Amino acid sequence: MEKSKAIIFAALVVVVCAGIVGAYVLYGSGSDSPSISESDALDVVLSNPNASEYYSSYFLVEDWRVTVTTLVGASPNGNTSEEGVWKVEIMERSCACSNIKPLLVIEGYVSGSTGELFEVSTKYISESEYDKETCSSTVCH
Repeated sequence: MEKSKAIIFAALVVVVCAGIVGAYVLYGSGSDSPSISESDALDVVLSNPNASEYYSSYFLVEDWRVTVTTLVGASPNGNTSEEGVWKVEIMERSCACSNIKPLLVIEGYVSGSTGELFEVSTKYISESEYDKETCSSTVCH
């Protein structure tokens, strides 16, 4: 009778382990984090010749700068990635005045799985076109 209980217990352990391994294979590790990190995405955007030139020419005061990296579903042009798309925004105020001023902006979209740069743009735009949260560290609101 003891041998049959041990065999049943061993069989149960094997079934449970097989179920766990099967779920892992079927659904993955459960980690939704992209292969490309936020800092990697920032490096990809800044390695673009247009972004790099814009950055070195116009971004002059680090204290007026904010960098925001957000994982989004797709780029504005519809490019998608298996692990999401990093939206990288590098913004710098044009002065330290207390009212709304123009921002220098570099905006890029990077694949979270391959690191491919989908698109990059540079802008000189009113800071009122961005959320107040993006400027909070520069005390612009």
